[in-house]
Amino acid sequence: MGRPGQERERVSAEHLLPTLLNPGILFFLLGLVASLLRSNLTIPEPVLKFVSLYLMLSIGFKGGVSLYESTLAGPGLWAIGFVLFMSAVVPVYAFLLLRKRFGAADAAAIGATFGSNSTLTYITAVGFLSAVGASWGGYMTVALVVMETPAVILGILLARGVGRGHSRMGRARLYVVLRRAVTDGTLMVLVGSLVIGYLMVALGEDASPLNAFIAGDMFTGMLIFFLLYMGTVVGKELRSMARFPWQLMAFSFGAPVVNAALAFGFSRLVGLEAGDAYLLMILCASASYIVAPVILREGLPEASPGRYLAMSIGFAFPFNIVLGIPVYWWVVSTWL
Repeated sequence: MGRPGQERERVSAEHLLPTLLNPGILFFLLGLVASLLRSNLTIPEPVLKFVSLYLMLSIGFKGGVSLYESTLAGPGLWAIGFVLFMSAVVPVYAFLLLRKRFGAADAAAIGATFGSNSTLTYITAVGFLSAVGASWGGYMTVALVVMETPAVILGILLARGVGRGHSRMGRARLYVVLRRAVTDGTLMVLVGSLVIGYLMVALGEDASPLNAFIAGDMFTGMLIFFLLYMGTVVGKELRSMARFPWQLMAFSFGAPVVNAALAFGFSRLVGLEAGDAYLLMILCASASYIVAPVILREGLPEASPGRYLAMSIGFAFPFNIVLGIPVYWWVVSTWL
């Protein structure tokens, strides 16, 4: 019998190459290459809307079922507490690092974007965990929901309260921002389906008839289809970034690594299971490119979407999908 360290090294090495060749990653790269080559590959908007809502519904419902079986006590509360902590820390350190060179509005918007998370990156990571047979707690979906908007609101408040040349946000304007954050359509589907999944199991209802719709091959196919589309979107962004500030490019790649490292260190400290630690790293490393930009356009219109959106979808998203998903798992499976 080999030593535990040898067995861990063997398992982690086995996982690294297959994740680099994950079908989702490969189709994302296909869309990316097609866009860079200026292919006419397009996907109708109504189809994309359906696929997006399906993915939110599926991951929310499965998270609700799993949440009932695992509860929020113990590691769940640790994970949720940490994502709230990161939702406050990331906007502040981004604001302090970037404000002098890029202005209060852009610095706050970038901090808000990176302090939030990417639901699609999380869903892709969940699909990966299913592929390698790893388990995770349903409370991680709650952590996903909890982390979605606090950083965005804090970023707006930082720009309004600290940034020079900006009036403080009035109550009416703040109400509009908060309402937009709470009533975002994809977020409501995610939260609502989580509650429905939890209640069905808690009330003794049979959720198995939904399994064919929300899990298995259909979920994988929908995810791959959406990643193909996201590859084309990222390709279009990259074609227009020839003169993008190198400092922001460095932040786009550096912040995910730093945030993932903090999440990993916390996971070791409190003893999270491998699957939960991995998803916590994914949540902290990712940056929002859907919910946060929508809210920022309303609450911080003077910030440049060409910067914070390009950083999240053009750099952080492909970095996490292509490298982060396999490498973070290798780190967890090797060192946790």
